Amino acid sequence: MRPSGPSEKQRATFRQWLPLFCGVPLAGLLVWSLTPAEPPCAYLLSQADSSPVATPARVVFVAPGEEASPPPRSEGTSWTCSSEGVSVPARPVHVSAPMFENPDTLVEATSITLHLSSTPVTREGHVLTLEEGRLLVLPQPGLAAALPEGDIAEPVITVDLGGSVTTARYRPPLQDRTGATPGK
Repeated sequence: MRPSGPSEKQRATFRQWLPLFCGVPLAGLLVWSLTPAEPPCAYLLSQADSSPVATPARVVFVAPGEEASPPPRSEGTSWTCSSEGVSVPARPVHVSAPMFENPDTLVEATSITLHLSSTPVTREGHVLTLEEGRLLVLPQPGLAAALPEGDIAEPVITVDLGGSVTTARYRPPLQDRTGATPGK
């Protein structure tokens, strides 16, 4: 029999992420000694050309009942998040707070491994199921293990959901299909 309502771990995750995105620092909730200037990255997993891709995402909370999907791209608006201490472009993803309390949409990840530099980082975390089969990966925020030692040819993110492993190519939101970054 499945317990009703969110688990304590799901509630803790919600309590941990909400202050970061609402701009309300709460002492003792964060691992960092200083509050970061921007929220940690979540990663939006979706399908592109029949293979999974992971895009850095910044969670934007909306009121229950409002549209909980990514807003349309608008010129002049730039979103960023902190990926292991490095500010990166991010895609805004709208979610309603009650989604974090639903045991059918928020699941615990056994591990989330970020292979974004030559030094992979593994964290605990959660995965939130969104519309259209997309997943929002929420690694546990923490201190960057070390400064990235260098770029790797194929950065990926691997998510283990208790034996079901998904590996997705890392693709920043500002890259077009050729890999070129607009304006550079």
